[in-house]
Amino acid sequence: MTQDRDAEKLTLVVVSAHPDDIVCCGGIAAKYARRGHSVIQLSVTLGETVRRPGPEQEAVKVLRRAEGDAIAKVLGAKSEYLDVPCNKIIPTMEMKMKFVNALRRLKANVVLYPTPWDCHADHRNLSWTMRDVVYYVGHAGIAADHPPCILKAACMFDVEVDLNELHEPDLLVDVSDTEETNFAAILCEERARVFGAESGRQFRETWEAWTRFWGMRAGVRYAEPLWQSFGSMDMTGPWRKRKVSDELPLN
Repeated sequence: MTQDRDAEKLTLVVVSAHPDDIVCCGGIAAKYARRGHSVIQLSVTLGETVRRPGPEQEAVKVLRRAEGDAIAKVLGAKSEYLDVPCNKIIPTMEMKMKFVNALRRLKANVVLYPTPWDCHADHRNLSWTMRDVVYYVGHAGIAADHPPCILKAACMFDVEVDLNELHEPDLLVDVSDTEETNFAAILCEERARVFGAESGRQFRETWEAWTRFWGMRAGVRYAEPLWQSFGSMDMTGPWRKRKVSDELPLN
């Protein structure tokens, strides 16, 4: 997925629940950007529930939008927002079509989004919503505000890695050349204004341990894991692991 495509420039869209979630696949995002592809973070909410309801939440929306813009800039990406209220991502058809219209408008070719086993409700519900979206977005029979886009790949990334169940990934992406850029995004000043500098340092340490672990498994310095997601039915083929045997005993 991360090989050079000199003749074809792609649009990678990272569909995230919150403005900083892209750092959980930031090495991959930076890798695409470095190779000349367009990278966009589509943040569904502004993550305002990190503050109490009322004026504090309204104020933090401004900070979180600036945070998302700053992180994206470090990674070589752009940022867009759907302004869905935080903790209100519900897998309704209305919500799915909101995502379909956004991805078609952005002409997405590769889509990344969170895993369904994430302990955070927004990440988990976003994942369940996206399972249908990645099918609808390229389906010519699904009416929307924009024509279908050519979706070539759809994968999932883990967010709450220190709390979630550990699942064996379907793909490990070598990000040894871009993970330091992702560390810089994690530690950016705008993110510290929301969560504090110490929180950033702690998360940076967690993320380094996570990517070093998967890097060890892949025989590289840093690797970020991805999990399979089906888009069109044709996209299932390359992922399917086939083993046919007529020998006994079966094993």
